Amino acid sequence: MFDFNLQFARNGASFTSELFHLLSVDGVKSNIIFSPLSVQTCVALAFAGAQGETADEIANGLKLVSNFPPEVAETFQFVLEKYRNSDLVKIANKLYLRDGAELKAEYQTAVKEHYLAEAENLNFAESNLAAETINSWVSEKTEGKITDLIEPSSLDDNTRLLLLNAIHFKGSWENKFDEQLTEEDDFWTSEEESVKVQYMKKKAKFGYGYLEDLDCTALEMPYKDSDLSMLVLLPNEREGLKSLAEKLKGFNLIDLADKINTEEVQVSFPKFKVDYSVELTDALKKFGITKMFTDDAEFSNMLESPENIFVSKVVHKAFIEVNEEGTEAAAATGMIMMTRCMLLPLQFYADRPFLYMIWNKKNVLFAGAFVTAPTA
Repeated sequence: MFDFNLQFARNGASFTSELFHLLSVDGVKSNIIFSPLSVQTCVALAFAGAQGETADEIANGLKLVSNFPPEVAETFQFVLEKYRNSDLVKIANKLYLRDGAELKAEYQTAVKEHYLAEAENLNFAESNLAAETINSWVSEKTEGKITDLIEPSSLDDNTRLLLLNAIHFKGSWENKFDEQLTEEDDFWTSEEESVKVQYMKKKAKFGYGYLEDLDCTALEMPYKDSDLSMLVLLPNEREGLKSLAEKLKGFNLIDLADKINTEEVQVSFPKFKVDYSVELTDALKKFGITKMFTDDAEFSNMLESPENIFVSKVVHKAFIEVNEEGTEAAAATGMIMMTRCMLLPLQFYADRPFLYMIWNKKNVLFAGAFVTAPTA
């Protein structure tokens, strides 16, 4: 029997690698953090009400398990239900639609039952008040970590629908770092340039692997009382991050789980806090998702009123903080619709730009790159 949930995870991992590559195609000059699951979920809310070529483009671009909305909805429901009562992960979906507008009954049932999304009417013409309402919801769902996702200038009387996903994660390390051992040292931003960062230090059993094909070393740090962990991919060369991102395009992240074994490792890992925002319209178009941004978009399955609606923009914000206790991360996506071998003991010294993600060995909740000490 075909396992749609496993295929969803593999496709999601592929989407993660490709989206990261698009965000870093000109070289990673600043820190990146994003939630591929948030982006996929938000756009999938639109897919649930799409048809024709528009639906096909979204299904192919997001790497969904099929172009049949009920099958796709069940794969998202599987992940959303998995963390529905989690103390570490909170995922929320929301639809705001113009005052007086109604969702088609079938669409409303689908997004409520499978995407756990509630719908609410809002007067978009009063753009400041509408943006305040939307951003308050996002802030609440991300514990205040994501604010001002939607600008009032993005809303007006032509706005018909706003689709939102918010995700928040806060987890403690299974092996916490001792604050007294944290010390400052060099982090190499290039072959000959460095900045000072605070390194957390710990010798304990972690997931560890040398990945020859990717020319990097992997470290997996689990979170307490959870199936989630942070996976870090550290290039062997100081300036190896761009090459690693390129190699990952042809490599499925899910396959990394089989290449990591539990070893005793001496870890030195930076403390950091990163905020990141990006407008994803251009990136999604490079995935082949173009028609939904045009007047020819086919979203007739969403609203009761026979209006031609299209997507005007997709915005995404994310946040992460990593310290001795653990990790806190949050993200929100809004879619606005308008008319080598090492000698023991093993060491993992993350003193150069690296990739990381928070995952459950299948679904990637967050992914990012740490390349320099964030400016205050």
